[in-house]
Parts: sequence; C-alpha cells; structure tokens
Amino acid sequence: MNFALLLVLAAAPASQSWTLDTTGTPKVNITNINGSIRVEAADGKTVSVEATQEGSEAERAKYPVEVKKDEDEVTVRLCCGPCSRTLSNCKNPVATHFVVKVPRESSLEVSAVGAPVNVSGVAGPQEVSVVSGDVSLKGSRGELEVSSVSGGVDLAPEALADIEVSTVSGNVKLKLPRGAGAQVDFSSVGGRFNGRGVSLGSTEQRYGNGEHDVDVSTVSGALEVQSDEDSR
Repeated sequence: MNFALLLVLAAAPASQSWTLDTTGTPKVNITNINGSIRVEAADGKTVSVEATQEGSEAERAKYPVEVKKDEDEVTVRLCCGPCSRTLSNCKNPVATHFVVKVPRESSLEVSAVGAPVNVSGVAGPQEVSVVSGDVSLKGSRGELEVSSVSGGVDLAPEALADIEVSTVSGNVKLKLPRGAGAQVDFSSVGGRFNGRGVSLGSTEQRYGNGEHDVDVSTVSGALEVQSDEDSR
C-alpha cells in the first residue's frame, strides 16, 4: 500500500455507533459543535446513535464523542479534549455528524453551534438551542422551545402544543396542523409577521379557538404562519 493511499484512508470519515436500552420514554441530550444533528423517531425502546467524524485520525482523537446513559437519560456529545472535562474553548473541531434514533415518546434537549438540527416524529417535549444553524422540527406532538441566534426555524407539528421561539436574525415558519387552534404573540424590533412589518412592539393573531400559546420573539427576523383555520 503506497503512502498516498495511506493518507487518503487516514483522512476518510470515521463512523462509530452505539445502541442503548431505555424504558421507551427517555430524555435524550445532544450537544455538537460544527457538523449536523439529525434525530428520528423509531418504534421500540432503544436509542441508537451513529457519529461520523471528518478529518484525520489525529484530529479526530482531539475531539472524541461520548455516548452514555444514566438511568433513563441518554447523553450524546462532542468532547473538546478528554470527555471528563466540561465542554469549553472548543476551537475549530472536526465536523461531526450525529444521526440519533429515539423512541417516539422521548423528550429532547439539543444544543448546537455551527450545526443544523433536524428532528422528525418525536412526540415528547423538545428544547433546542442553536447558534449559526437552521432548525427543522417536524411531526412533533409536545411542547417546543427553540432559541436561534442566526438560522431559520421551520416547525411543522403533527399535533399542536405550546410553542416558544426566540431568534436574533432567523426567520420562523410555522405550519399549523389541520384544525389546530393557536393564539400567536409576535414581538420584534424590526421584523415581519405574515408580511406585515412589526417595529419595536408586538402583535397578536388568533387561529381557530386559540387553544395553544405560540410566542415568537425576534430582533430582525420574520414569522410566517400557515393555517387552514380562520384568523382574527
């Protein structure tokens, strides 16, 4: 095997996988810096994790992945140095891509920097915080709390529950389920709500019976709500 081929193999993405048994309603915490996070609901009671890291073997060794379970709480995270240390001062880590399959009734807490977050089919409550990355949450049935500094937020729940979203410059799209009632409160410094400018203030709009609270705040982003219900 020649030296050039060895270099190519050393730089090829490397994958690791884990499978953890749970009660079927675990809390799953995921943290990543640089890369991506994809979470998919699956039948059964196991949490499966696949982590693919780019970069050379030496670079990957500086940023190990930790997957662990404590009772019914699962943690998946990128470590900067030894995983025994708290995540801090993580400069230019190798790109790490997480694909996590969880039981449908799981709850999620996701934190990402420079990594888009995509979640589909998870029924439990979800808390997502992202810096520089888009967020897509589809097929949800529980409460949603999303914080984004610079990235778009796309929400398409299967069943509506209370929603709270805050962004700095990212736009928010919300597609309400058929027949869902929502009381939408939008506050902004200089954003837009369904095409209307909102400057240094807030506005409200009711869809259907207004059963669920949807609170969206932004500095300069826009909110677009799609609904088949009458609004007023």
